Amino acid sequence: MKIESLIKRKDGTLVDMDAPKRTYHFKPEDGQHESPHVAEVDVQGLANALLRIREGFRLIEGEDVPAAAARALSLDHSKTLTGSNAHNATYTPSGGIGVRTGALRLDIDSGLANAIALSSTGVAITGLRRIHTSGNQFVQSNGVAIRLKSINWFGAEGENYTPHGTWGRSWRGIIDQIKQLGFNCIRLPFSGYMATSNPVPPSSVISASANPDLLGLTALQIFDKIIDYCLASGIYVVLDHHRRTAGVGADGSPVGIGYTLANWKASWAIMANRYGGKINVVGADVHNEPHDLNWATWAGYVLECGNQIHTIAPDWIIFCEGVGSDASGAFWWGGALGGLATRPVVLTHSGRLAYSPHEYGQSVVVQSWLAYDGQTAPAGWPNNLYAVWRAHWGFIFEQSIAPIWVGEFGGKYGLDGTGAVNPTLSPHGDLEKQWTANLCKYLNGDFAGDGSNDLSAGKLGISFAYWALNPNSGDTGGMLKDDWQTVQTVKRNLLNRILAG
Repeated sequence: MKIESLIKRKDGTLVDMDAPKRTYHFKPEDGQHESPHVAEVDVQGLANALLRIREGFRLIEGEDVPAAAARALSLDHSKTLTGSNAHNATYTPSGGIGVRTGALRLDIDSGLANAIALSSTGVAITGLRRIHTSGNQFVQSNGVAIRLKSINWFGAEGENYTPHGTWGRSWRGIIDQIKQLGFNCIRLPFSGYMATSNPVPPSSVISASANPDLLGLTALQIFDKIIDYCLASGIYVVLDHHRRTAGVGADGSPVGIGYTLANWKASWAIMANRYGGKINVVGADVHNEPHDLNWATWAGYVLECGNQIHTIAPDWIIFCEGVGSDASGAFWWGGALGGLATRPVVLTHSGRLAYSPHEYGQSVVVQSWLAYDGQTAPAGWPNNLYAVWRAHWGFIFEQSIAPIWVGEFGGKYGLDGTGAVNPTLSPHGDLEKQWTANLCKYLNGDFAGDGSNDLSAGKLGISFAYWALNPNSGDTGGMLKDDWQTVQTVKRNLLNRILAG
């Protein structure tokens, strides 16, 4: 790939770049991004050189570049550039397609006097693009819709300070297996304490033989490696503020004793500053299952926190979970989103909000709309489920208010951690499979359960994040068996239709 790079001021004068390094900030002109992209260019010894990054970017600011600098930029991939005096350079192109690295060269043959050319064989490292929202769809920067087919990989929110499984197998192998299973996104929980304190995980939770490269790293350094490897593997990441303090389970609110609204926002500022420039980090699931709050209070918190995050990471999507109840009654923690019908969250940055309900079946607790072994099933089972989903969260997608990303759903399905059928440990397995089969139909766009596709032409179904990869989830078990290697094929097969759709 040969890339021509040139900047000219409107008055025709040159930008003096004879200092060792200059930093320039660019903004894409595709109307879908607002965050500055940075190009640091080493041009030592190349006096009066000009820089132009030409791929739908517009120059925002730069050292020694006045406000009158050129604004209209474009890219010519075909032009062959020659020259000498190579210097290293890296830039991030628009469209979110990865970092290209090449050599900075003085162009002497193309007719562009005193110009700098970025010329090399560097290529985009993945096909990932930035994602925004439009109607009820997640859309890539090239305008193509994408469905986030995600899985939860938990553990870093607890006192291990790293996702689970690293005690027994390669962390890269875990990510490779996630991709092989057909998922394109990982929901990655953390705690506010982990973000702000950045502790080193206990040595006992990291295998020295399987993961020697993680030994001695801090929690965030491990996240760095995971996120970068996910990028190289073509996998998106959604960061999830799962708890205020390190521990297990949902704490009900992003604020509490010893952890204020300012603390919560500060933890997100750390994560946004660290990962806001990562193309594969889709955004922020701002707090897990805020079931202790009413909708109005929670919506106000999301607005305040989301707008602050966007001052740092304006490309991020803010994922807003539900509360514990709404006008339709009590529901799953994190699943009740009915309140937004009259009190929506309206962020300063449009096209950067999605709603994320949690939805479970018979493995978790008894609910009036679910059927259980030995009991009379609810009227209309299982077709009664569609009205329940629509009332609490499905209307958001059906009415194209915003995208839905079901941030947690899953179950045991009558199985134990070895994959054996165990109705004593895991009852109601067949009924839970019915629940999942119908949920998958709904996620794929059959909103009435009648076998028809109710999606508008060209639209993709509802995005999701299965709970969980980990076999050590007490409520649901995991996609993997207790050995952390073998797939629970019954569970994987239940997801066939949404992973293929």
